[in-house]
Amino acid sequence: MASAVILEIQSTTQEQPPIDRQIEKAGQTFQIGVPVMTDQASGGIQEWDGSTVAAGISGVSKSGGANLATTGVAKTMSITGGVPNQPSAVQIPYGAPANDGRTDYAVAVNSTIFYGQVGPAQTVAPTDVTKTYGMTKDTDGHWYVDKTKTGGSAVVQIVKLDYWDTARGVHFVFLPAAIQKLG
Repeated sequence: MASAVILEIQSTTQEQPPIDRQIEKAGQTFQIGVPVMTDQASGGIQEWDGSTVAAGISGVSKSGGANLATTGVAKTMSITGGVPNQPSAVQIPYGAPANDGRTDYAVAVNSTIFYGQVGPAQTVAPTDVTKTYGMTKDTDGHWYVDKTKTGGSAVVQIVKLDYWDTARGVHFVFLPAAIQKLG
């Protein structure tokens, strides 16, 4: 059973949860709604490695990785053959997403509450509220709150159970120690 996309759903300050755009590291093919981190060498956003707990998570992706050839350099989709009588032009397919070499992500801050799920073989219980857990990448490329990862592996804290997804749904915040602060 697959896991759901992680979404920012609420801010405890009653403001819009912050969204940022940052250059994307080359070769990224992550999905929408996965934890992301900033590569310290290139400054590009990449999928979280799953093991950097201390200051490891910048936020949750709002767009998928574009598999850029070079960090932060836009990749334009074009149709082979070009444009007749315009040798320097490229033909962009109708509906192709614009790409400027950056990735959108919901910033992990103390005031943003995210929706996610616990593992496919796990269920939620009222006793999970206030507990801290780690995260694991599912076979479908999405991430889930993993109730088997506790202690030094914890990166999130469950703040409440989801009303609609009563079997696996949780609302959580990233732990302050796990948030990768930039700037």
